[in-house]
Amino acid sequence: MAYGEDLLKNGRCREAGLILARAAKCERALTAFEDCLEWRQAVMMAVQLCFSDLQFNQLARRLASK
Repeated sequence: MAYGEDLLKNGRCREAGLILARAAKCERALTAFEDCLEWRQAVMMAVQLCFSDLQFNQLARRLASK
């Protein structure tokens, strides 16, 4: 997981998200994917986190507004 955080610090959010997702750090991975607008990956993390309809809508709005 430290490697994923290092990737984030270096602006490599997509790679960081993948590493964090493999480490089962889904919330942190979701944030990384949001930061780099990887919406498909963000939605997959939201499914893993059992997001409600309201949470999905909020995620979609955040991604659309960036």
